[in-house]
Amino acid sequence: MASENYASNGVAIAPLTSVNQALNFGRDYSRLKNYYETWSADYDNDVSEENYCGPSMLADLFDSLHRAPRERQSLRIMDACCGTGLVGKELMLRGFAPVDGCDLSPAMTHLAHKTQAYARLYGGVDLTEYNPLIADNQYDATFCCGAFIQGHLPIEAIHELMRITTQGGVILFSTRCSFYQDEHFDKFLDKLTASAQLCALPSFMNAAYLNDVQAHYLAFAVNK
Repeated sequence: MASENYASNGVAIAPLTSVNQALNFGRDYSRLKNYYETWSADYDNDVSEENYCGPSMLADLFDSLHRAPRERQSLRIMDACCGTGLVGKELMLRGFAPVDGCDLSPAMTHLAHKTQAYARLYGGVDLTEYNPLIADNQYDATFCCGAFIQGHLPIEAIHELMRITTQGGVILFSTRCSFYQDEHFDKFLDKLTASAQLCALPSFMNAAYLNDVQAHYLAFAVNK
């Protein structure tokens, strides 16, 4: 459950860590990193209580694009903003080989390692910046689930996802419907598709995400 704090009279007050609390850091990535370092131990329980289904939805979307079982063991996949490894676990259940992962929080990647769904993990990765540890054109598919939300990644971080993905590879990401609208994702993505840098693939729109929150799950082929 979410970490709780109690007033002197024993009445519970606002939790110290929670899904909603994580939205309040205004892209101050130092504070956000520290928050997730603290939240990591409770994260899986907290998001489960909110019926978080983003990882399974995004894995289902990828599953629909890659039906051939033999192909799954050879694909090179990056789970960007992997957190505690929920996406990796979903992909493993669907027969994909262990993937690579990266996250802003080393504590989260430490927990992801315990899932045994990851081959390599990189902690302390800020996807708003170029990271030389992750080479260009390295992955056949790059996931980013749950990070395009308030106070986290800006839409421009898609360029870093594209950088590490091969020509003809796929990027898949989720974004809350409200964030998609507020940040004008449609205009940004339209420019990338109009310039032939991305090609839209089937997506899940207005789909389940959290209790009372819907998300879009988007997939694009990368052209360079």
